[in-house]
Amino acid sequence: MKVARSTMVTAAVGTAAALAASGITYASAASSPTSPAAGAAAAAAPQGGDGGQSKGNEGRGNEGRGNEGREGHEGYEGRIQVNERSYSSDPGDCVTVISGLGAKTLNIRNESHRTVEVFRGAVCDNGAPIATVGPHSDSYGVDAGTTDGIYIDNGVVASFRVIRHHEF
Repeated sequence: MKVARSTMVTAAVGTAAALAASGITYASAASSPTSPAAGAAAAAAPQGGDGGQSKGNEGRGNEGRGNEGREGHEGYEGRIQVNERSYSSDPGDCVTVISGLGAKTLNIRNESHRTVEVFRGAVCDNGAPIATVGPHSDSYGVDAGTTDGIYIDNGVVASFRVIRHHEF
């Protein structure tokens, strides 16, 4: 719903006047209180030479949009999901995944900027990875096979680690 700026300012000034009249006070950035009638009169009259006629998006740049694109995601690391469970994408740690309830394969979704290596068994040093999932991609139906010494009835045992990439 589009509402004119002058309507919003008038509504805000009217609300502030009603709150001030009822005795409810809030912290304000203004250094001194102003008369509500003077503020409403100033808000009603447009200050520009265009008579209040807006030209839409003409002549507007990118002011006020903040961090767009990759810059806005610098603090967001993303998540790793294995069989509907969510894990952190912090690099370096080996995470063991035990999925029961009839699971026979792994479904891996990588929502981070890093690469995930998936291994057979409970540790990440059981040879080469059985799957490598790149940034912002997924892999379904990864068969972890059986692991000697670990028996899970109707379940899967695997592990994964997140690889740290060089910052560009």
